[in-house]
Amino acid sequence: MRILLLSDFYIPAVNGVVVSVENLATGLRELGHEVRIMTLSQDRKSYYENGIYYIGSHDAGLIYPGARLRSPTAMTFSDEVEYWKPDVLHTNCEFSTFFIALSLRKLFRIPIVHTYHTMYEDYTQYFFPPSKRVGAAAIRFYTKFVSEKIDHMIAPTEKVKVLLENYGVPCPISVIPTGIDISLYSDPLSAADAKAVREKYGISQNDVLFTYCGRLAAEKNIEVVIRAFGKRKEGRRLLIIGDGPMRKTLELLSKEIGTDAVFAGMLDKKEVSMCYRASDVFVSASRSETQGLTFIEAISSSLPMIVFRDTVLDGVAEDGKNGLICGSTEEMEKAISLIAENRALREKMALESKRMSQAFSISSFARSVEALYRTVSSGNPERIEEFDTKNKT
Repeated sequence: MRILLLSDFYIPAVNGVVVSVENLATGLRELGHEVRIMTLSQDRKSYYENGIYYIGSHDAGLIYPGARLRSPTAMTFSDEVEYWKPDVLHTNCEFSTFFIALSLRKLFRIPIVHTYHTMYEDYTQYFFPPSKRVGAAAIRFYTKFVSEKIDHMIAPTEKVKVLLENYGVPCPISVIPTGIDISLYSDPLSAADAKAVREKYGISQNDVLFTYCGRLAAEKNIEVVIRAFGKRKEGRRLLIIGDGPMRKTLELLSKEIGTDAVFAGMLDKKEVSMCYRASDVFVSASRSETQGLTFIEAISSSLPMIVFRDTVLDGVAEDGKNGLICGSTEEMEKAISLIAENRALREKMALESKRMSQAFSISSFARSVEALYRTVSSGNPERIEEFDTKNKT
């Protein structure tokens, strides 16, 4: 099959959408499919390079940090795409590239599959700062609008599927967990490499190292992790990987409390992998995840989990098996102390994390999506006629 993946975000951006698109493209190509990607460029120029269509765009960072919007005059390569003749369009964002996909569907009469990556209700402070209630209502309305234009919706987790059903979306929904390159995380670091990673951040070889990885933003609740970690105690350290609008606030909080957390900043994929494997425990208080890729990376690195209760982590974190699930700052504080002081428990949970990670490989991800593509591609032309009729009225 010829598959066009569309996303407002792609490399060099670092987020779950980018990881999902990149890994899906890799997996589908390994299955023998021809895959191209359409995304927004980092300036107003449109161009095609190495299988990727870059659409000219404007900075929209005032709406959301790192966001971009398609330039109204940017070319969309419809002639080139028509010559290539894709069999299916797979959208991964609900804005600029989604509307390009609607235009391409009308031209080529091919189905659209869409992955709903983002729990927008957790981001209303960016889009609707005066009123969270108004923002939530607008998100529900817009999500239904998107769902009426597509053939099938992918939810990365059961949590997202339930949310979409509560919104009343009319299209079919399938739960397909996003896959990652497990091999990047599963091989243990050599003692020398682990020592080098720790020395880089001033962390002793004997410390129990707790690591958070992700965007440093309000919706991630990182301040809860810092408060739960409390004043630095001998024999334990906290490493925070990532960057974002909350970084300075979190650094000040860490100093104020005396946590003495190490802020590593934004790291590339290989560096993140090495940090995971040089760590002892993964910790996060986020409840805004739709797929929790950093959690999956952590269990692939054989790390025990200390996390907040969230249905998105079903099958990723199991209380008492591969981690400890908390419901408050106080519970997280107790969990940190328990796991820091019990090496046997950490080792037992590490083995369970490694076992559970096998369900999240790229190949499994790609095969599931491939099966869905075949279903919608062999679907019904009447459905496409229905879309055409709606778009004309």
